[in-house]
Amino acid sequence: MERRKAMKLKQAARRKMSRRVNKKHRAKRDGQNRDGAVRRNHKSIRAPTKMTKGTPGTVRKNGAPVRSRRVPAFRHPKTELEAAIQRFVDLYDFAPIAYVSFDRAGRIEEANLVATELLGEPRDRLIGRPFAFYVGDLDLFLRHLLDCRTSQQQVETELELKPRKGERIPALLCSRPITSTTRNGALLYQTAIMDLSERKRAEQALQESSQRLQATYERAPIGITECSPEGKYVGANEEFCRILGYRKEELMQRGIKDVTHKEDYSREIKLHRQLVAGEIPFYEIEKRFVRKDGAIIWVQILRSLVRHADGTPLYTIGAVRDVTEHKAAEEKVKWLAAYPRDNPNPILEFDLETNAIYYANPTTFKAFPDLQRLQLRHPFVVRVMQAAKPLLEGRTKAVHAEINVGKSCYAATAVRIPKTRRLRVYSSNISERKHAESALQESKRLLEARVRERTHELDAANTELRKEIERRKGLEGEILAVSDREQQRLGQELHDGVCQHLTAVAFMARSVALRLKNHRVIEVSDIEKIAQLVNQGASDMRNLSRALHRSDVDAPRLTDALQDLVDREVWRVPCRLEVKPSFQIEDDAVAAQLYRIAREAVINANKHAQAREIVVGLERSPGGMVLRVTDDGVGFSNGAELRQGLGFHIMNYRAQLMGGRLEIDSPKRGGTRVSCYLPNKTLQSRKKENARSGLPGKIAKALAALI
Repeated sequence: MERRKAMKLKQAARRKMSRRVNKKHRAKRDGQNRDGAVRRNHKSIRAPTKMTKGTPGTVRKNGAPVRSRRVPAFRHPKTELEAAIQRFVDLYDFAPIAYVSFDRAGRIEEANLVATELLGEPRDRLIGRPFAFYVGDLDLFLRHLLDCRTSQQQVETELELKPRKGERIPALLCSRPITSTTRNGALLYQTAIMDLSERKRAEQALQESSQRLQATYERAPIGITECSPEGKYVGANEEFCRILGYRKEELMQRGIKDVTHKEDYSREIKLHRQLVAGEIPFYEIEKRFVRKDGAIIWVQILRSLVRHADGTPLYTIGAVRDVTEHKAAEEKVKWLAAYPRDNPNPILEFDLETNAIYYANPTTFKAFPDLQRLQLRHPFVVRVMQAAKPLLEGRTKAVHAEINVGKSCYAATAVRIPKTRRLRVYSSNISERKHAESALQESKRLLEARVRERTHELDAANTELRKEIERRKGLEGEILAVSDREQQRLGQELHDGVCQHLTAVAFMARSVALRLKNHRVIEVSDIEKIAQLVNQGASDMRNLSRALHRSDVDAPRLTDALQDLVDREVWRVPCRLEVKPSFQIEDDAVAAQLYRIAREAVINANKHAQAREIVVGLERSPGGMVLRVTDDGVGFSNGAELRQGLGFHIMNYRAQLMGGRLEIDSPKRGGTRVSCYLPNKTLQSRKKENARSGLPGKIAKALAALI
């Protein structure tokens, strides 16, 4: 089309130029001179100059004359030069590409016919006019003009032309500097203007097609993947990323092996290698994927190969569809199909119209061997039909009943098949459950009886516990009273003993002072008496301090500590220690408790026994070790009264801490004997050190403060 159009323009231009040449020849005969004479070999060759529309005397609207800058054209060339010029003019004017030449200021100096048509202006209006009038972006053209001035190479710029009429035209300007032969060697920029309309439309169509293809690729309802021949992912759409739960960037770092279940990988990679090798045109496979969150899904993949123009494999493209739900549905259908057959419970379906068994699973025939022979006359079926009368009458949708057949009991559920006269019965053998229910009822009866017995025992224990609590509350009050009495006793002993000694020392010292004041002779015996009183007071304070001080006794020093205890002068009754060689203690905590029990027993004997001698003994018994404190005092007649005292409870508490036991009795010869028995297991391990405590924490703290 473009070529045909150019030919028509060429023919019209030739006819027009022919008319102008004839007019110029007539003007020559009239003696008029014309510009554009060509001289060669000192001969003047008069030739008409190819003019633009109008005569040489035509003026523009602004009054400026229109001057032609075109190369002369010859209609009848006589020389080779004229023929060459004519060929150049024809080639320039009728070229299928628009050509213009503009000077450094951007004014148009030359334009061919395609340029005039492209810009929508006749040649006489284009010549001498700034090309900037015909561009849409002036800054872009000025930058192009600046590049032309600063470069000797071809300059290309894409911009929009603004013709006189019509829409803007996208075009490519290709400018190259040339030297003009008609303007005394002036520098011009010959520019080829290429209409990019068709190319732009093609590019837009290609872009739209590419966008549609990309949108189809990304928005496809199935996953699409591209894999290298080695099995690495090189492309994936959004659906495939959603199926696996990966972002596209993460997926591009993985391959088929990384996301395929290990049991399915070998099967697919074998097909993939055959596809790349050209052994198969495509392959289809169902396999399992491992999602990013670890979930396993089933997919169906159809994969083919894309090759290069030379036949080498580029990549494989696969369509992936998530069939997890489909596989689950298939499994469910298989399960439902196998459910009646593999069910361990009897399933029976019979038709009331034909009075025949319609279906029975293998378990039914195993449970009822004569069902095939008796059909609806079987006792199980007869009882089911009796229970299913409301169902047959349409009063209910299902019937539940317990049916006894021989020694077995069955729980049966009957339903009616819609739009038929068939009944389907689901049953299960509940004989064992019935036996278990009977056993459970018996166990419940026995348990209730046992609970009543335990409740009675707990009531008794609760009563005893309340009494114990009341007794221990009394002990707390008694401990406080004992504390007050001990403080009073301590004050009395300090007043009667130490204070009396100090008063005597003060009196004798004052007597000595008066003698010194009166210059009288001081007797040495008086000073010695003062020293004796001071020493006696110090001894009393030392004994009192030892009685109050709670010594830390360990196992190796237990015997020495007891010997020191019986040797104290503070006791009113003489004491002695008897230790058998077989006695041995290894636990420091046990030794400390034994020492405190012995001291408590000695203190009580001094206060209440009215004895002449107290014996502390350590010996081995058949079951362990024994500590005994024996006196020859008045003894006691009622053991219950003795066990209610505070001293007994303190010693018993210490014995329980060691895991032992405390006994108090009166020997036949009279007096009182306190025995603390320690079993061997207590002596061998310290783990029983803090075993059962018979007193609450408050009483224990009070005992620690008092003793």
